[in-house]
Amino acid sequence: MMSQLICQSKRLPLFVLLLGVLLPAAVAAENLGQIRSTSAGYKIEKELNSNARVEAELTLQQQDLLKRLSFENTNKIPDKKSREQVIQSHIDNALKGESQRQVSASPALYANSVYRDFYIYDAYSRLFVDNDYDGFYQTFSVTFDADVSGAYINETANVFAELYLSRNGGPWEHYYTTDIFNIFGDATDDDYEVLTTLESGFTTDHYDVLIDLYEVGYGDVVATVSSNDFDSLYALPLESSYWDDEYIVIETEHGGSMSLWGILVLLALGLSRRNLARRQS
Repeated sequence: MMSQLICQSKRLPLFVLLLGVLLPAAVAAENLGQIRSTSAGYKIEKELNSNARVEAELTLQQQDLLKRLSFENTNKIPDKKSREQVIQSHIDNALKGESQRQVSASPALYANSVYRDFYIYDAYSRLFVDNDYDGFYQTFSVTFDADVSGAYINETANVFAELYLSRNGGPWEHYYTTDIFNIFGDATDDDYEVLTTLESGFTTDHYDVLIDLYEVGYGDVVATVSSNDFDSLYALPLESSYWDDEYIVIETEHGGSMSLWGILVLLALGLSRRNLARRQS
């Protein structure tokens, strides 16, 4: 409830701003079909172990993190890539790195020559922000537990992950690359969470999630899971924040009600009529 109150207090000044700006940045991005999202990845202690999707509240720290990252990404041009393109880029980079090491005769700084098995033991999603209460969320998180096994009991590895969304069974589209993080054997307290707000370009629909795990220094995917493996990664009800505006109802003297967008339409019509009258005079 507190998060909703905070959000409303910040949207009311925006209402005034819209009177002078007919096409704000979010509207322009949505009309251009520009895909934009803000994500933050971090390691967490295991909070729950469930394959059932759950609804949760954002903490103040999570809210502040997403706001800061969204501000930092305002002028960045989104890089839209398919899963095939991302995989190929990692393979190309690994081959280039190997070629450079052979030329310089220097050892690999990151790659480990010992064969190890990687797997993602658990993965689940959580849904956070649905301002208009239509059952579709603009903010969600994906949490996964990556493990490694090898010749040693306490095997460790440096890894990172690529995350993808598929709209209603369509192609996988990349939306986030995690930082490099360390995993320890089959430890259960080293989950990694990716918190995401979809800002524009995501039509209201159901989206599946796929996670590819990479070991640093190698080009091939070492482990992967998707909605085929965990029900909680299947058919997430999501939409852009552009489509998830709060529905503020304003009571009129006649006992009726009108939404914020209805008021905006009437004001826009009033301004256009005033301008037309001025031109005619």
